[in-house]
Amino acid sequence: MSTPGSLKLHSDSSYTLVVEIATNQMEVLKSGGFNLCVAKKINRVYTVVWSGKSDYLHKNIFSWDEDYQVFGLNEFKVGALVQAQTNEVDIAYGQTCVLNSVGVMEHATGPVDKSGEFYVQSEYGKICLGVNQKLNENFLPIFVSSTVITGKATFEPIVELKVWLQTHVESGTMIFDVAEPGIEVTYSGGASKTVAYESKEGLAQWVQK
Repeated sequence: MSTPGSLKLHSDSSYTLVVEIATNQMEVLKSGGFNLCVAKKINRVYTVVWSGKSDYLHKNIFSWDEDYQVFGLNEFKVGALVQAQTNEVDIAYGQTCVLNSVGVMEHATGPVDKSGEFYVQSEYGKICLGVNQKLNENFLPIFVSSTVITGKATFEPIVELKVWLQTHVESGTMIFDVAEPGIEVTYSGGASKTVAYESKEGLAQWVQK
């Protein structure tokens, strides 16, 4: 089930997020080692930094399609980078991949639908499962299960993103949700959103435009 105010997307959808950083904030942010971070919800949580950019500029554009891959890995560890340890397989909403008993992720089967969910059936034993999503034309990790999984797992991407600034994180870093202050963006209407980090009355803050 979707969370209130959230929207499940389907594989024919394309979306854009524009993140503007005020020019008078750039020096202090970059000298402090802050990265521009974006994460997206799956199963109502954020567990991976989808993009952690150190080379951000005033205007930063993130474009993505609802294209996914699934994979397995042995461990979820906060602060570590995601590294798929099985093969990575394309999957669409409504489909199921089987991670077989020897640790091979088999091709997705089943009809594509608009359910907003896809599945992995693990026959391997206890293992964490991960998801990649295409961002700016490249597949990058977006989710890892924080616990090991046996049997069937359901993955429900939600069109809700968190944008924030943080040191010592980069793309693919595993996190336990997002404790850092930032801004959440929900695509409940329209395919393009813009947020900005700017200074108002001497206080830097996130705003949605």
